[in-house]
Amino acid sequence: MRAVQIDRFGGPEVMTVNADAAVPEPEAGEVLIRVLAAGTNPLDYKIRDGSSGVAKKLKPEDFPVTLGREACGIVEALGPGVTEFEVGETVFGMPALTHRSGCYAEYAALPVDCLARVPEGGDPIVFGGTGLVLSTAITAAIDQGKVQAGEKVLVHGGTGGVGQLVIQLCKRVGAEVWAVASTRNQDRLAELGAHPIDYRTQDFTEVSPKMDLIIDGNYFGTFEPSLDHLVPGGRIVVLPSLADLTPAKERGIEAHIPVFPPMPRRLEEYAPAIASGDIQVEIAQVLPFEEAAEAHRVLETGHSRGKIILVP
Repeated sequence: MRAVQIDRFGGPEVMTVNADAAVPEPEAGEVLIRVLAAGTNPLDYKIRDGSSGVAKKLKPEDFPVTLGREACGIVEALGPGVTEFEVGETVFGMPALTHRSGCYAEYAALPVDCLARVPEGGDPIVFGGTGLVLSTAITAAIDQGKVQAGEKVLVHGGTGGVGQLVIQLCKRVGAEVWAVASTRNQDRLAELGAHPIDYRTQDFTEVSPKMDLIIDGNYFGTFEPSLDHLVPGGRIVVLPSLADLTPAKERGIEAHIPVFPPMPRRLEEYAPAIASGDIQVEIAQVLPFEEAAEAHRVLETGHSRGKIILVP
């Protein structure tokens, strides 16, 4: 099969398409899927460049490594003992970080406990980019953020893949949302139902009230000012996994970094709304495997809007 792999850590140029990669064998509790679409995420380039915790656990004998942490595809084969799915079903999801994964490939073996069914009529391209961002948004807004109807919520990085879903989930429970993005993305924030804030021309602390909940997708330059922008008892959830929450904890502010297991039933709960477009997952670009390096270059700018999807 064809797979996007790295044989060493480095920049986007170390990714190559290996046309002779071995098709993985599904182990007990896994299914083999034929990948229709694979989502790209910041975690992917942090594995590629060696900076993530996942990368630091890789050993020389683990290379070449097939990248990619989420996908949508068709079940092609069942591993031993699997009864949860049938061959021919279309599924999506993301495995735990401890799993070998490898979704930038024509085939991937994934655990059944990370996969949800795609509703009839669901777009595989959209669902290829849904597993990780939806899991993150559910954890950040619902589980850790504990957003409630009538609360005021601020989202830094409102037009990123996670940010857009956070806005929509908060709106669905009846919160009032302000969101921060660049000048060119102000219309998108308004479309999602948020009060738009342009970080290039506005200070969020001056143009929005103090918040019950802040979800910070940027962290650098926004985290500490956000602590002063919370009401007493307010909460903050910070998306970068390496963020230092010490300044919040020293002040007695509830602060979290999303850490979550696979949540296939939660994904399945929201899947019909995504298939119908009631919850929107914006797709910024769809690129072939051969342009995976370009996808990573865009991701590393930190200014990508929506999801970049790779297809075989």
